[in-house]
Amino acid sequence: MITRRSLLTSALTALPASAFVLSRNQRQLVLYGDPQNKYPRADMVLATHARRDVTWAVPPSAELIAPADEATLFSNPQAVWQNIYATKRLHDYENQGTHFPFTAFPRVRPVKDGDTINWQGLPIEVLSTPGFTRGAVSYSFRWQGKHIIATGDLIHAGGKLLDLYSLQDSIPDLKVRGYHGFASRIAQLNQSLRRILALRPDILIPARGPHITNPQQQIELLLNRIAAVYANYLRTDAYRWYFGPENYAARARRILGDQAPQGLPFAESIEPKLPTWLRAITNARLVISASGEAILIDCGSQRIIDQLKSWQSEGVFKTLRAVYVTHYHDDHTDFAQAAANHFQAELWSSFEQSEILMHPERFRMPCLTPNPIPGLKPWRDLETRDWHEFQLQNFHFPGQTLYHGALLVTPKSPNSNRVLFLGDSLTPSGVDDYCLLNRNLLHPRKGLLYCLSILESMPDAFLVNQHVEPLFRFSPAQLTQLRQSLEARIPLLADLFPFDNPNYGIDEQWFRLSPYVQKVKAGQPFTLEAAVLNHSPREQRFRIHLHGPTKAPHATLTVKSGEESKLQFACQAPADRTGLTPISASIAFADWNLPHWAEALVELLP
Repeated sequence: MITRRSLLTSALTALPASAFVLSRNQRQLVLYGDPQNKYPRADMVLATHARRDVTWAVPPSAELIAPADEATLFSNPQAVWQNIYATKRLHDYENQGTHFPFTAFPRVRPVKDGDTINWQGLPIEVLSTPGFTRGAVSYSFRWQGKHIIATGDLIHAGGKLLDLYSLQDSIPDLKVRGYHGFASRIAQLNQSLRRILALRPDILIPARGPHITNPQQQIELLLNRIAAVYANYLRTDAYRWYFGPENYAARARRILGDQAPQGLPFAESIEPKLPTWLRAITNARLVISASGEAILIDCGSQRIIDQLKSWQSEGVFKTLRAVYVTHYHDDHTDFAQAAANHFQAELWSSFEQSEILMHPERFRMPCLTPNPIPGLKPWRDLETRDWHEFQLQNFHFPGQTLYHGALLVTPKSPNSNRVLFLGDSLTPSGVDDYCLLNRNLLHPRKGLLYCLSILESMPDAFLVNQHVEPLFRFSPAQLTQLRQSLEARIPLLADLFPFDNPNYGIDEQWFRLSPYVQKVKAGQPFTLEAAVLNHSPREQRFRIHLHGPTKAPHATLTVKSGEESKLQFACQAPADRTGLTPISASIAFADWNLPHWAEALVELLP
């Protein structure tokens, strides 16, 4: 967060980091927290939302005013983290961020819309302003003739927003799951911004960054920027293929009103009849050679294995050579190892996703499987192999998720179409980037733009999305349109976010701890690894502080632009307690200081 400067009178004091303090009658009211511990006698803290990177500096003696809809995150975070550890980190289709507090606050007063807080004779009105989080509020009061509203992360100075991934959510009335709801809380964020706008405040105090002295202009700017980003997203929306034009129009109306953009025309060529050597089983595909040996693409259910057994007994194929896994999602991997074990087949994938397939416990990503694939034999990017009457080529294909591959199958016989099995990365209506937590990046070699460059190199290849039965193919003109839309999104996001590269605002895991979960005996040593993907256009020096049981909590990591680097912390589990122990890490670089930004979960065993 950027150090702020106060433009108010001395009675309203600006602190570095995320706090402002009001002083009256020798008492202090703190907005967000007291990072420098200057006000140990502060008797009240206003929290707009349950983010530990904002509330980490709340004085323990103060009464914490918190939104009622998020009160459990303040008063009983242990139960929340236990639920994440036990269930929600696996098969996660809700896809909410996890920047929650770790420890319970002793004095929490829940408030809701319309409540009035009286502090030292100063009335403070509570406004419901959801958007950045589901239950966020803002606080409105007058101080020395100025109308001031503390808005949390609803807006960042300069008409910007901290990120989009925090807005990922479901749309229940449209039957859209959280996984498919690309930043869908933009609708609530817009309503909250317009509510603030209608109140015509003089000053906004965000949770981070400098306060805002021209709220009307900056709110309008943010509303326009968000609309431009969402309209750009809809133009290449893969979800439209699955749920049709009415759902598309309804999602557009929630955020853009009647200004729904024209979506990409469906892929130029759609071939419903599969080649004779290819069969579909739900979201898996079986490639069958003339010899009777076959390759299975993905295996996420017992139903697929049962169908393979039936086909094998019927003579459709004789033996299974391998299971190729396109990406780590549970509906593609849950039964991959089981299928390989039953049919005595090898397990293949691209090298770039081998770690998450073999060690899912190291990651916090959507739709993780609890079933590791220890027998994996990964392929190098662009590696080719001859297999009977086909040539196989593996691609690193970071499309639907950063951890993704694709397999090109080329029949050696003339006049036969080659087929690219690209997991879930595109549908005939566009690119599959509706879950922001999947890490759909906009780097030339680390995301959808790189995938398009692969498709542009093979315009004749038919494409297989594992959930789309017909084969399809984009024309060169459509590929150009897809590329232009994605390239146009980059400056739109750059205008929206306060970072020096927009990928920070769409990549929740640019800074992460690994393994995300592990079990350690009390009193025993263990290791945590910090990984940083530097999205900045220049080399950066990252300063990392681990808030955990280690003798050397501070470290620096210099990372080249566009690259990921890692470092390890040697930790010692405390001997005097057991149970689930969340551990966080702070990171700082350039003008940014992000407290308690990443986390890992350690279960201490007796």
